[in-house]
Amino acid sequence: MDATKASEAIYGFCGWLTTRKEKTVMSSSSDCAIIADLVKEFCEVNKLSEPSEKWHENLIHPDGECSHNKGEPNEKLDKR
Repeated sequence: MDATKASEAIYGFCGWLTTRKEKTVMSSSSDCAIIADLVKEFCEVNKLSEPSEKWHENLIHPDGECSHNKGEPNEKLDKR
């Protein structure tokens, strides 16, 4: 089997969440422990490598609530 691409893992994880009977809530006011546990489980089952210590430095996070930006451009994303 070919190595899993990062985007494939993200899509696969989200797809898996939509098949679970238990509702998964993710927001700034929710406890992130359950999500961290689910990510760990998904990574273990799919034999994905552990993240590096500085994994957060390799990512760009979209600003605000993407579904509510009313089509306004995201300057940080546009500068990639």
